Amino acid sequence: MTGKRIVSLLLAGVITGSILVASTTTAERVVAQTPMEAATEYFDAYIAKDVEGMMFYAKDTNYLDEKSREEGYVKDLKTNPTTGYEIVESKQINTDEVQLYVVQKYAGQDYKQSPPLPYKIFKSGNGWKVLVEPLEINTWTGEVTKGTPIHAMQYTDH
Repeated sequence: MTGKRIVSLLLAGVITGSILVASTTTAERVVAQTPMEAATEYFDAYIAKDVEGMMFYAKDTNYLDEKSREEGYVKDLKTNPTTGYEIVESKQINTDEVQLYVVQKYAGQDYKQSPPLPYKIFKSGNGWKVLVEPLEINTWTGEVTKGTPIHAMQYTDH
């Protein structure tokens, strides 16, 4: 009888600990109250390869739904060479939108950093989020243009 009580108490302790850890982890993510907070939280999550943080602080038009987005992030982060970032410019568009330009730093690539990449930060509900849109970067000229969303790309085996 004593052995069963100890197992029950241990199991109850593990369950309580799991609930505490889950609620603490969830509580750490709060809705961004400023555009800069949204950008910082998103890019910090990106550098840390934190898929949940990236999804929480951004809307990404590359994907059709949240499931494909999460799968895409997990796949991308396995080979992503980004090691840092710098917000180099910020411009208020209107009361609900801010335009940022972000330089991403790379490791192990022929190029050490991206040209300034445009990101919009927009008001979402009671906070702010980063709008991630497809971009194409010409690594020879540094020109950045609108890209094709991942969900719309056609792949061929040639």
